[in-house]
Amino acid sequence: MSIRLPLVIWPLIATAIVQSRMLFNGFLFDDFVHLYTVSNLPFMEAIGVPMGGHLLHSFTTVVWALKSLFGLNPFVFLLIGFLAHLAAVYLLFQIVSELTGRAALAAFGATLWGISPFVAGALGWISVHGQVFATAAVLWVLLDIVRCSQSARPLPNSLLARHVILMLIAVTSFGVGLTSAVVLPLLIMLWNPLPAERNRLLAVYGGVALAAVVLYVITMKLQGDTQDNLDDKFNLVKQSLRNIPIISGAFADLVAIGSSALVLGPLLVGKLSLVPIKSLPFVAGMFAVFVSLPLLLWGLRVSGPGERRRILALLLLPCAVYGLIAVARSDGFLVVHSEAPRYHYFSPAIFAIVYCLLVSKLLDRLPARTPGYGRSVPYFIWLALAIVPFAMGTASVNSKEARLTRQKNQLIQSTRVLETALENAVGEGDIYIRNRPFSVFVWGYTPEFFPGLAGLFVISYPDNTVDGRRVFFLEDSKELVEMAGGQHGSRISELLVYKPKGEK
Repeated sequence: MSIRLPLVIWPLIATAIVQSRMLFNGFLFDDFVHLYTVSNLPFMEAIGVPMGGHLLHSFTTVVWALKSLFGLNPFVFLLIGFLAHLAAVYLLFQIVSELTGRAALAAFGATLWGISPFVAGALGWISVHGQVFATAAVLWVLLDIVRCSQSARPLPNSLLARHVILMLIAVTSFGVGLTSAVVLPLLIMLWNPLPAERNRLLAVYGGVALAAVVLYVITMKLQGDTQDNLDDKFNLVKQSLRNIPIISGAFADLVAIGSSALVLGPLLVGKLSLVPIKSLPFVAGMFAVFVSLPLLLWGLRVSGPGERRRILALLLLPCAVYGLIAVARSDGFLVVHSEAPRYHYFSPAIFAIVYCLLVSKLLDRLPARTPGYGRSVPYFIWLALAIVPFAMGTASVNSKEARLTRQKNQLIQSTRVLETALENAVGEGDIYIRNRPFSVFVWGYTPEFFPGLAGLFVISYPDNTVDGRRVFFLEDSKELVEMAGGQHGSRISELLVYKPKGEK
């Protein structure tokens, strides 16, 4: 008696095989800042701290919970992001399967995105896991909408309540969630999946979009240098009007790379890469112009009005996300770094759905294949041929061996300095340790985000005592000590003591 596994299992197995190496990346860069935030501030304050323009309430709650339960174990943090990615792969499979009725095509699309080398840029960096959580939440909402539209049944109130919760989780996990929440009402207007429910859906999703914007403004206002922060955001919008050529170029590069890397991943990154990084936007652009765009235009031409609206509505999501990134980086920085893997997680997931819809239109014009598992044979052949090249591409996209090795060595050295200072403290009184720099990034990070050895102490020890003795860090920067002292209720405010070098 043969056992036939559900087809959805294979994208999950392939994704686990290819992406599991990301579980051993360890803490990187901004990860230390997030760990410091949840260790330094009371919980209710910590979750409201944004970073890089992202609302992070939900993401920071996950970081706080994992650190409280498991301490500084990077494997556990990376495992949560990995499992969230597997859930997103499953959801993507279900969406394509519902829309096309082709399980093998759904398995192909879910696998193509799940094993993409660029996906590793989000999975291997804990600070970007909020994007993974947001993507899974948005895909879940889309799956519900698709299922209800396919069966022409209204969304029950319980389902809409779940959507509100999921979208708020997405909004407070990463910027792509905020963008998706704002765009979702437009998606419903264009797609109109449930005509009889249109106004009801617009009211609910429009309310979520408004709440997301209000929450963003309030969160920014509640943070330290808040008015300057908000002014910077508004000035960025004004500046963007003067940087249309830069924004347009960055947007085009992002769309081209996001759609092309989904298919050509191993050829663009990793050990099999044939394309230098500086040539990636050009090569991806050629693929987008001569392959993706003609396929899209053909698919729109042969599709019915409802299918056409659905495809265009789905494309609103990745285009809005890439557009926001392009505006946020309108100083020109992104023109050089549009290939950064962390920018290509959410949008390629939606591109994968659209690709599958277009390929399904092509398959409609081919002779019918053998029913049942016979239709899956091309998928299994492709998977057997693709899994090794995709794994080789994934292996190096997030390694950055030289920089990561330097940071690891710095972390080890700083930890040893801290432990040695604590071990060598004699007597029964307070312990005083000279604070030393610890750069979160190997190219440096300003001390207010991570105040050196004192910051390492905060994330490594549960309170400001060791063996019943109070610990203080001597800091020669008066500005840093004053900054720390202004964080009332924080641990760092009671740790740093101003004492210039050489002063007894």
